Amino acid sequence: MERQQLTANLRQKTGKGVARQLRAKGAIPAVLYGQGQEAMPLSVNTRDFTKAVSSASGINVIVDLQIEGKERIPVMVKDYQAHVIDRKFLHVDFLKIDLTKKVSVEVPIQLVGKAPGVKEGGILEHITRTIKVNCLPTAIPNALEADVSGLNIGDNIHVHDLKLPEGVELVPGSDETVAAVVAPVEEVATTPETEVVQPEVLTEKKPAEGEAEKKVEKKEEKKK
Repeated sequence: MERQQLTANLRQKTGKGVARQLRAKGAIPAVLYGQGQEAMPLSVNTRDFTKAVSSASGINVIVDLQIEGKERIPVMVKDYQAHVIDRKFLHVDFLKIDLTKKVSVEVPIQLVGKAPGVKEGGILEHITRTIKVNCLPTAIPNALEADVSGLNIGDNIHVHDLKLPEGVELVPGSDETVAAVVAPVEEVATTPETEVVQPEVLTEKKPAEGEAEKKVEKKEEKKK
């Protein structure tokens, strides 16, 4: 498990206004807690933090955090907030960890191999993309592999089918479907609906036969 180095500065003030000022200066507001540590407001360089979590370990990377005037301490990213559009980090929660105690983390699942069912016309669906595991911080895998090379149409792989590295355990109760090969859905040709011709409705009232005859007689008298 790789480790990254990161420097943090103490924050004397907190609040939305201070956070906006920090981001404008290229820093991310952060907080440190865990292992009996009282919540400590910090800030870290945006570029340095982004680089640290862009390694193969991703967001699960162990960070040796150097806080001004203090010794380096091992931490992990417990939580973070990112912009909904550009995905830039807005806030980070660091968790102080004990390298000798297990932690619970989300690990990505990667599909490997070629499913025979796809050659038969099936569709491979990757349903569960991450899974929570318990392990020592130094034993966190970058990803878990799910081999789909034995999947025919109608077959699937569940979480319990995954091969876990030594020292890595699934969180109890986790048995979601990871991947499945499903038959393609046939498109049913739809018959266009026949347009129903509505009968013409006459809204103007027709004159009675007697009235019609009187009108004809009046017209003839005028002609005379």
